Amino acid sequence: MKLLQAMPGLFSGKFKFRVKSETSRSILLYLVFVVISAMFWYFITLNKDVQQDVTFQFEITGIPKEVTMIDDAPSSINVTVRDKGSAFLKYSLFMTPKIKVKFSDFAENNSGYFKMNAVQLRNAVKKQLNREAIVVSLLPDDISLKFTNLPGKKVPIRPDWNIQTNFQYEVNGPLVLSQDSVMVYSDRETLAEINEVYTYHAEATDLTDTLRRDLTIAPIRGAKIEPRTVSLMVPVEQLIEKHKRINIAVRNTPPNVNFVIFPSSADVSYLVPKSMYKINRDDIKLIVDYNTINLSSKSNKAPVIISEYPGVYRNMELLTDSVEYIIENR
Repeated sequence: MKLLQAMPGLFSGKFKFRVKSETSRSILLYLVFVVISAMFWYFITLNKDVQQDVTFQFEITGIPKEVTMIDDAPSSINVTVRDKGSAFLKYSLFMTPKIKVKFSDFAENNSGYFKMNAVQLRNAVKKQLNREAIVVSLLPDDISLKFTNLPGKKVPIRPDWNIQTNFQYEVNGPLVLSQDSVMVYSDRETLAEINEVYTYHAEATDLTDTLRRDLTIAPIRGAKIEPRTVSLMVPVEQLIEKHKRINIAVRNTPPNVNFVIFPSSADVSYLVPKSMYKINRDDIKLIVDYNTINLSSKSNKAPVIISEYPGVYRNMELLTDSVEYIIENR
């Protein structure tokens, strides 16, 4: 009885399995026919004329050591070709088309130019193609490159920059370039007119740390500059407030006068680079100048003057701007 009850389920499972198998077989057959059709279409296409763009690598060989190319040669030439589809399969799978030309074949020493006109460039391309292939167009369709046999001229770099730090930081030291000059190559007349080169404008604001940046040299028409970039380093350091008591010196006292000030020292505050905070130097000078005293005034106070301090100190301020004095005749 139990066996009879289970039989419908068994037949149902086999039926579902058979249906799934037939569906999978139908899908597989469909895919096979699609692939066969695609291959058949592809092989038909290979025997037809096709127009397609092909990128040819371009290289100039045999450039003498004493020659400097002012203009850069194109790294590639885009060629529109009409040929059998099988030819393009060769380019895409088995080889990268490349044009190599000798420098001496196209260099004009009198004019200082390497020149390939449209016909010469087209012929160079055809040598890499099948006989049946047709060159429809070239880009570029000719090549003209300036060169020179002259040695380079060394000229200084004039950087164009605007550097600003955050108000609590300071440029602590000179701005440093990786090199102060470059070599410029060109014809004799152009070299005679070039005495310096400039960088493109560089700007950095609100700096809180040392800056390192590459600067690009602005190009000069008809000349080649080497190197084209230089490195800039801007040393930036945090400023810290510091207080110090400084002795006051008296100046221009007449020989017959005993000029006494009190107190004989004054406090100053200033900002100093963090690396110099713990360094104690006698590098701040305070004075009282006898000649600045108004002797007719009832006040017996003389102004204190900061006469000298290092340029790296900022916001120098006197906390005591005057002192009392006594004048006694000797």
